[in-house]
Amino acid sequence: MLTAALLLPACDGGGEDGKKDGAKADAPEAAEKKAETGPQAKAPPKKDAKKDDRVLADSGLGRGGKLKAFQILNCDDGEEYCQVCRYGSNPKLMAVGSADDEAFRKDLEDLDAIVKKYGADKVKAFAVITDIEGGKAITPKDAEAAKAKAKALKAELGVDFPVVVPAPEGGKNEVWEDYYNITKSRTVMFSNARNEVIYSAVEPEDFADLGEAIDELLGA
Repeated sequence: MLTAALLLPACDGGGEDGKKDGAKADAPEAAEKKAETGPQAKAPPKKDAKKDDRVLADSGLGRGGKLKAFQILNCDDGEEYCQVCRYGSNPKLMAVGSADDEAFRKDLEDLDAIVKKYGADKVKAFAVITDIEGGKAITPKDAEAAKAKAKALKAELGVDFPVVVPAPEGGKNEVWEDYYNITKSRTVMFSNARNEVIYSAVEPEDFADLGEAIDELLGA
């Protein structure tokens, strides 16, 4: 399913390093030198496509970074899919935090109010509930327990947007753990139609700057 999600246009997450070798044919001298080195010559190391060209904040992606497709489990029905992809070319508000973080709970209520102010047809939002160990967000060790906790949180807060957890994908959700750089609860990112982050905050005092970013994007 992840493979299918990655093929969607809205899931442009940086791709692999697919540059072609456009070099001209070897000159005689170069060919002779190449023959001397033989098969022992080492090719240049490939770049890590998961992390190339990232723009990082203290936690999460900074402005100019790009949301990347990753699999999640929806706490309401348990469906596994890519929320970034499902929202297509809509502006996306992504809030990340721990279920036991009281300040994060308040963030979700505030963000729900912001989405309702602008309209869910103009600003899409979702919350990713994650545990953080050793200064890094992790894949749930018990997916069912994580979904249940996220579902209880959504019901308690009464927010309308999806509340999800990273899908284990056989053990480790590599994109979630290795690409998104989540190191702290209360990490919030807002992207434009191209999934480019135009607002990024960690433990924000308020969301005034987010409102300005949304106004600028929507031309309000």
